[in-house]
Amino acid sequence: MQKIADILEKEKSRLFSWVPVLFGTGIGIYFALPVEPSRWLTLGIIELLLVLAYVVRLRPALLKIVLVLGIMVAGFANIQLRTLYLEKNLPVPPSGKMYLRGQVISADTNYRGRPRIVFGNMENLSGDKIKGRYRLTLLGKEPVPDVGQCVELVAEVSPLMKANLPNGYQPDRKLFFDGLNGSGYVLSGVFEIDCPRPLGFWTVKINQWRKNVSAMIAEQLPSQQAAVAAAIVTGNRDLMTPRQVENYRDSGLAHFLSISGLHMSMIAGLMFFLVRLIMAMIPALSLRYNSKKAAAVLAIFVSIVYLAISGAAVPTQRAFIMTFVVLLAVLFERQAISMRVLALAAMIILVISPQMLISISFQLSFAAVTALVAFYERCGHRLERFLSGEKGSLAGKICRGIFAYLAGIVVADLVASLATLPFAVYHFNRIAAYTSFANLAAGPIIGLMIMPAVLLSLLTIPLGMSWLPLKLAGFGIGLVNQLTEYVSGLPHAAVEFYSFPLWGLLLITYGGVWLCLWQQKWRHWGWILIIAGSLSLFTVKVPDIIAADNGETVAVKGEDGKLHVLSGGNRWMKRNWLEKYASSDAAEAEETERPSLPDVDFVRDIGIAVWGDEVKTVRDYIGNRSWNK
Repeated sequence: MQKIADILEKEKSRLFSWVPVLFGTGIGIYFALPVEPSRWLTLGIIELLLVLAYVVRLRPALLKIVLVLGIMVAGFANIQLRTLYLEKNLPVPPSGKMYLRGQVISADTNYRGRPRIVFGNMENLSGDKIKGRYRLTLLGKEPVPDVGQCVELVAEVSPLMKANLPNGYQPDRKLFFDGLNGSGYVLSGVFEIDCPRPLGFWTVKINQWRKNVSAMIAEQLPSQQAAVAAAIVTGNRDLMTPRQVENYRDSGLAHFLSISGLHMSMIAGLMFFLVRLIMAMIPALSLRYNSKKAAAVLAIFVSIVYLAISGAAVPTQRAFIMTFVVLLAVLFERQAISMRVLALAAMIILVISPQMLISISFQLSFAAVTALVAFYERCGHRLERFLSGEKGSLAGKICRGIFAYLAGIVVADLVASLATLPFAVYHFNRIAAYTSFANLAAGPIIGLMIMPAVLLSLLTIPLGMSWLPLKLAGFGIGLVNQLTEYVSGLPHAAVEFYSFPLWGLLLITYGGVWLCLWQQKWRHWGWILIIAGSLSLFTVKVPDIIAADNGETVAVKGEDGKLHVLSGGNRWMKRNWLEKYASSDAAEAEETERPSLPDVDFVRDIGIAVWGDEVKTVRDYIGNRSWNK
């Protein structure tokens, strides 16, 4: 025990970094439970820990153990309170046709390119209030109503879709925490009515601004360039064709289409650099004011504007919080990029939105950034020594700088790719084989051409000069489009994998965290967990039979060891199954191969997977929770 205490003493600067890990562990335990826990039990545990903390207050070792448990329970209680609030305000909707009168909260498109709206502030035909929000897909050719507009319509509404496979994706859980409690299709026309409760002034203005910017982009650039430009400026991906999206995904550049840490940090960083450059050129300003703090303040302001114009999606909000914390560190003259700052950003996000822990955007972002910070803490000084050398000719220094920049892109991409690989395999069941090459080629175009031009186009909108930098951004986007088309067409550009079992992903995650957060030699213990978790991939077995949708959607294991779907049934379910078991290229099974299904209640059990004599149901997997009633 004394040896561990000595090591912890040496690691005391890292202890704060473990706070969001412990807090997140509590959140994870909540999601892992098969039934909804009693709020009174949680309250009792909190009271017990408070009593224990008082009893052991004079024994530091025991007090630290109680503190660790307390942080975990705090995370558990936080997500439980969030769930209780949503459960009260998101009742399960009745199934069937409904007349609805309400307000358009947001609008986007589904994976088939069909427009859909999030409908809130609703009333039925009798004028009774309807709690919650429904996501409705428009099937006709009528124009999509504007955000904030009030309309009336007839829709086919049903409860949220549940998981359709044991250990599969749970769409109802995600949509529940997005504030939705129903989904469906619009069966009638969409007719505008007066709004009894109009949206706020700034909400209307921002949405109108986003619409105007999207129209300006579409007017100034060719269609394929405009589609990507709109995606990275306003967050609107409606203009992108399925082929474009597939090219970006298979080339490893899909992250460029989703406004996240890459875009927010570049916009803030470019504004920070621009302000400091301008102030350095004006001695009266640079001598009187702290240029670094002024640049940080203006970078925060531009980040807020970019957050608003991008639509403030959840990944963008998370990226803004991380960027804001970094710039705040600059304002208070602290180290901008460190594990402590990263931990603070993670803690803020988990306190405000604890459900973000299980989102792919949160996992990918923090896995990549944590690994990069840990890597550069260990190896960054070597790069700094290499760049700070004063000997050699000017040409040599320039060459050395170019080499360091390119090497930095390769190394950063390699570290980030390795850190995010397990999560990509778990959630997407595929990896882009040439992602390092694509990022190396696209990195300079994105960082030196596209994002600076995007920033300048936004800054020059009031002057009516935005078309000029927008053309430059469009040229760069055209180059990236050509790159993605080339890379995605290479042999084996996208490699399919079985999905990791959850326990394997958890071992890799905790092993990676242990490796990155600690600084002493015992950090290498993390490799044991990482290796053990990686080997879990070999425990995955393709089911002999999968069935859901009242037995209408069925897949069987073929002699080639892959999953083969039968004709008919739900296409989205079948695609989901094939991707999970790396069988997207498998041919459709013959109708003669349709198996006899076990005697199960599909209304209760939802779906089944069969391995020999073992039958697992979806209900056993998802349990009975607030979001899947």
